[in-house]
Amino acid sequence: MNVHQSEKRIQRKTILMVLTITPVLIIGTFIYEAKKKQEEIHRVVWMRAKVTQDYIRRVSNQTRALGLSISNAMIYDSDEISSASSLRKFRNFPSLKLFGIENRDAKNSPAPVAEFSQTARVPQYSKQITPFLLKEAEAALSLRGQFDTLVEKQSEIIWAYYLSAQGFMYYAPKGTVYKDVFNDGLYQRPFWVQANPEANPDRRQVITGLYNDIIDQGLMITVSEPVYFRDRFLGVASIDIGLDAMRRILEVGDCIGESILIDENNRIIAKVAPIDLNESLIEVPNGPSEKFFLQSGNYWVFFDIKEGDVRLIHRISAIWFLLSIVTGLLPFWGLVCALGIVLILYIKLKSSMEQVSQLIHTDPLTGIANRRGFLKLTQKALAISNRHGQKWTILMIDIDHFKQVNDQFGHDTGDRILVKVAQVLGTCIRQSDALCRWGGEEFAVFLFGANPEDSVNIAEHLRKEVENKVFLQDGKAVTLSIGISEGRGGRSGLEEAFTHADQALYQAKTSGRNR
Repeated sequence: MNVHQSEKRIQRKTILMVLTITPVLIIGTFIYEAKKKQEEIHRVVWMRAKVTQDYIRRVSNQTRALGLSISNAMIYDSDEISSASSLRKFRNFPSLKLFGIENRDAKNSPAPVAEFSQTARVPQYSKQITPFLLKEAEAALSLRGQFDTLVEKQSEIIWAYYLSAQGFMYYAPKGTVYKDVFNDGLYQRPFWVQANPEANPDRRQVITGLYNDIIDQGLMITVSEPVYFRDRFLGVASIDIGLDAMRRILEVGDCIGESILIDENNRIIAKVAPIDLNESLIEVPNGPSEKFFLQSGNYWVFFDIKEGDVRLIHRISAIWFLLSIVTGLLPFWGLVCALGIVLILYIKLKSSMEQVSQLIHTDPLTGIANRRGFLKLTQKALAISNRHGQKWTILMIDIDHFKQVNDQFGHDTGDRILVKVAQVLGTCIRQSDALCRWGGEEFAVFLFGANPEDSVNIAEHLRKEVENKVFLQDGKAVTLSIGISEGRGGRSGLEEAFTHADQALYQAKTSGRNR
């Protein structure tokens, strides 16, 4: 019984351990996967930030190169005097437009001026064609090679142009444009307003916010470089970038969430999803740069693209983040739970089978082995005996006058006597021995490795112990008759030994019992 209770305790502990380990394993894998997911997202967003940074830096350098080209051209030609003949150079450049230049008579202006100022119906500003304006225009025309390279080789560049404070613009690509595009409204566009000396005294390069192109080329941003000559503001060299290239960059890699480019005012510059200019302002929490953090129901990570001007932010809904982890772990969790359930069912089934086996091999009244259990208990000892030739002994024990006990005191008393006798016999045999209720009032004892003399002594000890400890209600002692048989070998030898022990028991009973 103690062994059975110990096994039950072990089973309960095992089930409790399974029930404890399973949620711990689930929580542990969730924490590990969450950290791994954050690292993966951080790596992808970092890669997007680096690609965006390289792209913006390249466009920024190209824009700066345009501005420096004009400044250098002005410095190189600063000592030369422009003549009216230089206007002939402009005949092959229809993309050069002058705003508000007067049409003067032939005495004061050469013939090409009419071509030079071919923008009809535009406001007239009464600007004079001065040598300085001509020098600046020639400097602008020197950008032709760079313009062609930019717009032809880089599909993401929509426009490249130079807008002068003196009222002209040189742009690429060449083509038909609307006549109302090149007017003084250009000087109200973000690329000019944010770059002029009033708004930008530090002369830094400007990246505008998102806006619609006036010639229906879609949403774009502009990188503008203010151009100065001997501290005099000349104009701005600008490159307009469409969203397609930046959208492709923001889709680099595979991760959940949304990457967004924003300016210093937290206005959206680019994102993959459609953008509504009326709702381009985004609420961005304060947080550490380049580190994952949770705030306002979202996970965030920030990267500086151009310090003070452009940032890349990545935003993930906390719910979506958790769902993505859970979805990825569901197969594993299902396997863990299934294994846990199978293990618990196995333990329960094993316990049930052991209980069934216990019932099959145990006498329900006395709690000791029955005949089937006795044969199972002796199986190992018989195998050893058969292999090594060791001897063993069978004791067949019968309670004297047991039928009279039942008739005189009742079956309850008889049952009590059986239980008590089994307890006494069980305490008197060795752990290597086996005891069973063979049937009725008969018991059998298997003594392994006992010689004949020891067997007789053990049998006599058992008889005396029962006689001294088990009594009837009238005070009379319960006595035993015991038959002894020695055997050797396996199962066949056991059957023969039982036959001889039963014969010896019969002799003991006919000889007066209690012997």
